[in-house]
Amino acid sequence: MNNRHQASESLSNCEFYNERKWCDQCQTYVRFMMSVNHSYCIDCGGRVRLFNRDDGAQFQDHVQRHKWQAS
Repeated sequence: MNNRHQASESLSNCEFYNERKWCDQCQTYVRFMMSVNHSYCIDCGGRVRLFNRDDGAQFQDHVQRHKWQAS
């Protein structure tokens, strides 16, 4: 295995372990466990989602404003 592949693999592992999703019960972004259909908070066990409502709305707005650049 070459150094470039090792660095790439290490970066992807780092991203995996630092990924967070929004937990409504904890009211913060948390680490989570994934199952086939849903993801769950590792602190309280509640279902998590990608964004809270404000961040989700900002993301949608950003996508709508910049979607012409993708086509």
